[in-house]
Amino acid sequence: MGLDAALLRPNDDVATALRDLARGERLRLTCGEVVREVDLVEDVALGHKFAVRDLGEGMRVRKYGEYIGRLTANVRAGAWVHDHNLATSATRHADHEHAWSAPASVPVRVIGTPRTSVGETPVYDATTHRLYWIDVRDTPAIHSLDLDSGAEQHWPLDEDIGSIALTSRSTLIAGLRSGFAFFDPARGRLQPIADPEPHLPGNRMNDGKCDPAGRFWCCSMNPESGTADGALYVLERDLTYARVGDERYFTPNGLAWSPDGETMYFADTRRGVLYAYDFDPRMGSACNRRMFADLGAFPGGPDGATVDVDGFVWSAQFDGSCIIRYDPNGRMDRVIRLPVSKPTACVFGGRDHRELFVTTATRGLDARQRAAEPDAGRVLVLDVGVAGLPAARFHVDTGAQRRTA
Repeated sequence: MGLDAALLRPNDDVATALRDLARGERLRLTCGEVVREVDLVEDVALGHKFAVRDLGEGMRVRKYGEYIGRLTANVRAGAWVHDHNLATSATRHADHEHAWSAPASVPVRVIGTPRTSVGETPVYDATTHRLYWIDVRDTPAIHSLDLDSGAEQHWPLDEDIGSIALTSRSTLIAGLRSGFAFFDPARGRLQPIADPEPHLPGNRMNDGKCDPAGRFWCCSMNPESGTADGALYVLERDLTYARVGDERYFTPNGLAWSPDGETMYFADTRRGVLYAYDFDPRMGSACNRRMFADLGAFPGGPDGATVDVDGFVWSAQFDGSCIIRYDPNGRMDRVIRLPVSKPTACVFGGRDHRELFVTTATRGLDARQRAAEPDAGRVLVLDVGVAGLPAARFHVDTGAQRRTA
């Protein structure tokens, strides 16, 4: 915060003018440890907002840590943000209002010892009764917990990791900053496969999951950007990959499939939307993208997701302190409040897949918030009264895996 303009929260996308500001002025904005230098590209009147970095159309804009609307156009750093390029997203859809205002209460317990910075992509291996999950950044690692004995293993990594999934062998497949790789828990070693975006060093792979036929779908993103720099990829069994569609994403997440494999779900957290696609399990093709649920008027955004045996979608609402269950038409069926503000992903596991495992984050919480949320960063287990489906595995071609050795 300075005499010219105020950046109210470190993760805000806009600052507020404390006097009339003129085009061409250079401002230095500080909030905590965050410092931003912004050159104004147009005049900004006292009390009005301007972008502190380049922002993309469709992104929800944060001010004072809260979403205030969606951009209707691309906005350059230093440009005025107002009604001409920002639309309110405050109107809640009637399909969601009842469940949101009448949240459910269920038993919650904590497992494992790690307190992650950004816990993500919990994966349950039914053959070993073991849970795997990751810490994405700051302290990147793969974690595992034997749910029978309580034995834990932890593998620190030298780069950011976005996701893991089971394979048909005794390995995992991962999406990393450097691309796709196999991970061998027995040896603690990564085996690179391919980097789909070597020309985009700011990007890393993010959420990933296997479709019912054993392909690995994984998306990319630039965690430091305010523009839509991410894409969706599919890694085939022969270890070739392809980009899916021309769409770009801010924070792509929430990959999941319906029990019959004919619908794929996908989220963009910073847009605050969940999409549904028609999916062909045989061909591995996704088409007819449509809005499944618009969360623009609710706190936080949709993150990692899973599907239960009834075809309902369960989605972690990051920065929204809850898990939301949607019916197959995208209507909010149930909201479960959590003792943490940043749930990141969920998966069904345990005996008969009747426990919901939820990863959480501490990144962005100040000391007061961390003290108020002692379970933040831990893995939560919920009894939600419904069963899930076994995790699909990546079925790699034997010859293809041999070529990566």
